Amino acid sequence: MDGFRIIPTVTFQEDIERLEDHIVRRELASQAPDDTCLFRFRDAVARAMGILSFAPHTCRRSEAHREFRELIVPFGHGGCVVLFAIRSTDVVLLAARDQHEHDFR
Repeated sequence: MDGFRIIPTVTFQEDIERLEDHIVRRELASQAPDDTCLFRFRDAVARAMGILSFAPHTCRRSEAHREFRELIVPFGHGGCVVLFAIRSTDVVLLAARDQHEHDFR
């Protein structure tokens, strides 16, 4: 098998943009802003997509939606959680949230 094809939904893309905005605002408000934080976050997400393209079945099942799975993307003191579905050879990225948020929107 060549791997799984990653398919982001519009909702997922909007969630990632929202998380990026949050990261930038948080850094700008900090005592010592890190101007590389956005690039590091994007690298973390890209590495996570590599896991999903190779072995999405290793990710935990969502407690709220048993037909979906979740991947934790570590970043800094937290990270984000990606909600996705496996459909044959496709991994459909459904949503993303900060690890400290209670649930997906």
